[in-house]
Amino acid sequence: MEPLERETQVAAWLKKIFGDHPIPQYEVNPRTTEILHHLSERNRVRDRDVCLVVEDLKQKASEYESEVFF
Repeated sequence: MEPLERETQVAAWLKKIFGDHPIPQYEVNPRTTEILHHLSERNRVRDRDVCLVVEDLKQKASEYESEVFF
C-alpha cells in the first residue's frame, strides 16, 4: 500500500472516530502513519467481531422469544 493511500485511510478513520470533534494534531510521518494505520485495522476487525456477536445475540433472543410462545 502506498504511503499516501495509508495517510488517506488514516485521515478517514480519524474523522469517523472523532466525528464532529476536531482531530488532534499529530506529526504526519511514516512511523505515526504506520501506527495509526495498524490501529485503524485492529479497530475495523474489532468492530466486525462485535457486530457478529450482536447479531448472534439478537438471533438467540428471537429464538428464545419464539420458544416462550409455544
